[in-house]
Amino acid sequence: MGRVLHPFHGIRYAQQDSRDLSRLITPPYDVISAAMRDELYARDEHNFIRIELGREPAPGEPPDGRYARAADTLRRWLAEGVLAREPERAFYLLEQQFALGGRTWRRRGVLGLVRLPERGQAGVLSHEGTLPAPKADRLALMRACRAMTSPILSMVEDDGALLLRTLWNLASNCDATARDGDGVFHRLQVIQEPGALEAIQDAVGAGPVFIADGHHRFETAIAYRDEMRQAHPDAPEDAGFNHALMLITSARDEAVKILPTHRLISGLGEAGVREMMSRIRDSCEVHEWPLPDPTALGSQPWLEGMSPERHAFGAYCGDGKYYVLILRDEVLPKPERVADALDVTVLHRHLIEPVVDQVGAQRVHLSYVVHEEEAIQAVARGECDFALFLRPTRVSDVLAAARAGERMPGKSTYFYPKVPAGLVVSDASEAPI
Repeated sequence: MGRVLHPFHGIRYAQQDSRDLSRLITPPYDVISAAMRDELYARDEHNFIRIELGREPAPGEPPDGRYARAADTLRRWLAEGVLAREPERAFYLLEQQFALGGRTWRRRGVLGLVRLPERGQAGVLSHEGTLPAPKADRLALMRACRAMTSPILSMVEDDGALLLRTLWNLASNCDATARDGDGVFHRLQVIQEPGALEAIQDAVGAGPVFIADGHHRFETAIAYRDEMRQAHPDAPEDAGFNHALMLITSARDEAVKILPTHRLISGLGEAGVREMMSRIRDSCEVHEWPLPDPTALGSQPWLEGMSPERHAFGAYCGDGKYYVLILRDEVLPKPERVADALDVTVLHRHLIEPVVDQVGAQRVHLSYVVHEEEAIQAVARGECDFALFLRPTRVSDVLAAARAGERMPGKSTYFYPKVPAGLVVSDASEAPI
């Protein structure tokens, strides 16, 4: 198998007087709330939200009206010069600078097109299951726009750190910058020098590529490619629809971060809370910590100090104490799969699911947050009965599960920072890349 990553004629904002895209980029579609969408609409008349996640159809408009609007906007912005197609094929170096855990990090990745695998090929590996509704939404957008509007975040194992070294050895120039709502600073650089293009392709090699964030977009790209092949049987091998837009990073990069996604449980009632506490005390070593200031939880690394060899969780149920729970070894059978050994799997299988079964699934609601203080405040406001906290899933576990062909439970990983939509778009028509 040859090189999996290819340079392409990217589509991006063609600003004449400024290269600051802060007003124009948008988060990926799956983290945009209704309020955030309205704010992005108001931020700038050319904000990419109008393509990535347009407003719901207006009265009298067809149900798929927002997809037609997105396609019209993309074509109009190209005609007006708001967006422009790169005259030469390129890779796009993206450097993201962000603060996390009291440190400043810089992560580099390369935006390019990855050839979509054929049936039976293992060039792109997944670790997460998908849902029909998001795939239907993204497929409708791809059909209308004939473009991939936001990249899939992916990794290569990069055992010798060749990709990591190659990206950091590139001369630092800057063609565009942006600061997003999380305070992440993005620097985009167009790479067109032939030697640099080849070095990047060689460093990524033949894969496999591991999807970090964007499983729905990947499966959508496969479905769209199959449709386009039927419609355009004479299209060239390097047609845009045969590829997916990806940001490729090195799994050896310490700045590839996964945040934990904590669980909020509501609808338990008094009996359900008692059942949860009973199961906790039966199956876990319980350590109590005072919690005088709920907003300070994120600065107390109690869970991070626990041995990675044991399953440890945090819990808060509004009684002024933070509980660290360590599952007793005798409770857990020997795991048969990679996913069975994950904290998130164990938490659901031994604590959450039995209590839900006891109380009744129709009564219990499970929701998810990334920030600890948000979870504590939700309990304090009475919006949920229990907050259960997880440690981050390790990158090595993601690679191992994907390599084994396993699917982790939903909301097992939250890769950070996200890759904005609007930095670079790829043409997904029958035209060559």
